[in-house]
Amino acid sequence: MNNDFDKELNNISSPEELEQLKHSLFMENVRLTSEKSQLQSDYEEIYRRRRELISEKHQLDHERKQLTLEISKLKEQVEYERKRLKDDEKLFDKKQKVIDRAYELLDKDKKNISEEYEKVERLKSDLRRMRAQASKEVYATGLFFRGVNNMVALKKRYKDLLKIYHPDNICGDNEILLKINKEYEELRSKLDISKYS
Repeated sequence: MNNDFDKELNNISSPEELEQLKHSLFMENVRLTSEKSQLQSDYEEIYRRRRELISEKHQLDHERKQLTLEISKLKEQVEYERKRLKDDEKLFDKKQKVIDRAYELLDKDKKNISEEYEKVERLKSDLRRMRAQASKEVYATGLFFRGVNNMVALKKRYKDLLKIYHPDNICGDNEILLKINKEYEELRSKLDISKYS
């Protein structure tokens, strides 16, 4: 390049050509300075952009690490919750089986109680029937005061019978009590009469 310039310089024959060459050199210098300035500006912009990209890359790397940690924690939490859910399901199944078994036992107990209740009712009915039949037989034969031959024995037997057959007692029966009172009055009258004769 220096050889071309030297040749061009040697070919100049007039001061106008020299001025023209100076002018073209000056313009070239201005253009080169402008390009250099533009290149410098582009270089600074590229450098600034590179720093931004590096910073963004660091930021993205940091966020990626954070995200990876969060995903890992979430996976652990999900796994823990799945395990807890399975445990809860097993516990629920066990409780459900216990409840089902309890219902079966309750149904069985209810059936047994119902059968027992029916038996008790039958027994009560049989007992009432037998008591009514027995009281009729006892009254018919006068067995309440059989063997009583004086007033003291009569009163003692009467009190004992009241304790047994009074309606407030479990075995009490109003109908039998009326028959006892009737028989007592009849026997007392007889004993009173025999006492004066």
